[in-house]
Amino acid sequence: MGWRRALAWAVAGLVLAAVFLAYLQPALMQQLSEQLWACF
Repeated sequence: MGWRRALAWAVAGLVLAAVFLAYLQPALMQQLSEQLWACF
């Protein structure tokens, strides 16, 4: 059971790192926001 918890923490850490790295690229964030806005 302990390895599942460790795996969950590792996955959560990777997701947070990916989001942090995405925010370092303003053009990517602008493109994603424009695509989201186009849905409305």
